[in-house]
Amino acid sequence: MAGQLISIALTVDQHDAGDYFWVLLESFDNSMEFEPLMEAATGFATYAEALQAGYVVLKGLSEDLNVGPREEADELISTAEAALGNAR
Repeated sequence: MAGQLISIALTVDQHDAGDYFWVLLESFDNSMEFEPLMEAATGFATYAEALQAGYVVLKGLSEDLNVGPREEADELISTAEAALGNAR
């Protein structure tokens, strides 16, 4: 049986230099407070490019997009971070 759904949000930040960076945020214990989980290591020229790249990473956190990322996917998150070089 799959574990509890992990609450992950995707947002895009614009840094002072003008580049856009995707950021994945995670909420714990069903709270409305989110903490950074992963972020882009390099910036993108447009909001749309950053958003699309972040969405690809978010989709990669789920083995099955019909059920989404689950608690037992911790190893999958670590693998994605290592592969992308985008640790917290």
